[in-house]
Amino acid sequence: MRGWKKIWLMAIVTLLPMKGSAQLLAVNTDVALLATQTYNVGFEMTVSNRSTLGLAVLGNYHPWVLSDMRCIAVQPEWRYYLSGRSMMSHFVGVSVLAANYDFTWKEENHHGDALGAGVTFGYVLPLSERLNIDFHAGVGLIFYNSKEYKVSSIILPTKIGISLSYIIR
Repeated sequence: MRGWKKIWLMAIVTLLPMKGSAQLLAVNTDVALLATQTYNVGFEMTVSNRSTLGLAVLGNYHPWVLSDMRCIAVQPEWRYYLSGRSMMSHFVGVSVLAANYDFTWKEENHHGDALGAGVTFGYVLPLSERLNIDFHAGVGLIFYNSKEYKVSSIILPTKIGISLSYIIR
């Protein structure tokens, strides 16, 4: 239960600086994660003409990919859009990841917490005035602890996906 408290605290701290007077606010879901039974929801809001601040929450419980897996995570991200307009065209981003996990891989049980940061690259394609599709991939350094390995680090993909976004305002 200790890992859940850290994740919720991270989500609250990330949301505190957000103002309600943002130009655009979007809600999104990563369909690639949904395909692996990892349920997720994200929010993205503009903070300037070229940048946005987002927060994604995701989790799974015994997905078909690894039937004995459980994971919950939060991932705040800042994006800079190269086109000069937020939520449009190419972007680069910086994200942070906090997760609590439990899974078995090759007869070994892995249980613990992970914290990391990475860079993301992507492209947002508008489908309509309010609907976008977002292609993204990212890589970063993840620090994790578990009873098997104590604290270790590894370079891993931090984001790979295709998201559908609906712009609320």
